[in-house]
Amino acid sequence: MRTVNLILIVFILGNVSCQNTQQQPVQTIGKNNVIKKEKMYTMNIDTIKRHIEWQSHIESTEDGIPASYTYTEQDVNIALPIIAQGLKDKGFKQLSDSSFNKALTNIFGKILSRKNDGVRFHNKFNTIIEEGYEKEDEYDYTIENIFVSIEHKFISWVPLLGDFIEFEGNNSYKIDLHPKIISRNKYLFNNSQSDLAYLLAEDTLFLKTLVKSFGYTKEEKINTLAMNDYLDLDNNHMPTVGEIIFVKNVEGVLEIKQELLQWISDHTRVNDNALLQALAQYAYSLYSNTNNDIFADNPFEIFSLDEKRKIVAYIANIYEPLQHQLMPRNPGIWPGSSVLENMLNEDKGLEDFLKQHRYFSLPALKQELEPAD
Repeated sequence: MRTVNLILIVFILGNVSCQNTQQQPVQTIGKNNVIKKEKMYTMNIDTIKRHIEWQSHIESTEDGIPASYTYTEQDVNIALPIIAQGLKDKGFKQLSDSSFNKALTNIFGKILSRKNDGVRFHNKFNTIIEEGYEKEDEYDYTIENIFVSIEHKFISWVPLLGDFIEFEGNNSYKIDLHPKIISRNKYLFNNSQSDLAYLLAEDTLFLKTLVKSFGYTKEEKINTLAMNDYLDLDNNHMPTVGEIIFVKNVEGVLEIKQELLQWISDHTRVNDNALLQALAQYAYSLYSNTNNDIFADNPFEIFSLDEKRKIVAYIANIYEPLQHQLMPRNPGIWPGSSVLENMLNEDKGLEDFLKQHRYFSLPALKQELEPAD
């Protein structure tokens, strides 16, 4: 009798445990008749079913039935651990707290600072609101807001449960994440180069947003995507490239994206100096308020005089040597005077300022103003 009771207890405990754990993999036949095992889950299944049903009523229907549910913080909190499990199944390695925070700063700069009005903060996640939208638009799934899971250490767009959960009957479900979610996280936090290749082919808008909106300039291939957009602009609007190179962070401190300056230097040719000339025009806009309506933030207004002088220094550091090198081979595409000559004429205190700051350790700039014997 004692043995029977022990078996019964084990059986009951096993059944209870299975209510919240992974089911045995289901075998399906994939391409070329290869047997593929899909993991099935039951965790939090009743809550998930309810919220999938509720989320189906976020919008009014074509039949005129009005929306009856509002997406909330609770919906995100339900979704995050499911997405985390799906990422784990695809080989995503969750970082430690310190490594994740360092990666976030590397990717998004200081945008997650509490001083930033473009971020909504919650206990389990933070939301970076797409530029041009308000905090009230946080859960609008038509907007490219970025949800940062604090506990599980990944990023996502608005996580609608029905987008990545597929039920097999009523008792289990599988997790089917969008490949972009997987690749974004594996590249940004696991440095997966194969996933970068996928993103470069399939998710270019997101990659360009990393550069243009967040200042992520550590990967040359992504920089090329973003910079090519400016090359496609007309000459009047091309100077807006300066807005992603010379930026003020959320603390109001000037940041200079030297990788993008180097990109322009590396891609200036004998017959093509368009972006370099666009930088020259940007330098002029620092001292003139004429025709500055092309910029989202008027450089004439947002920078102090010292900041303007520092920006000129960095522009001149790449402009001057390129002009010396390339102008003799194709003088027709170069103006009569250089950026530095024009700016020294415009700002009589510029040269002394640059000398006082030791030319910001920019060797080509120093060579222009203090040529070696």
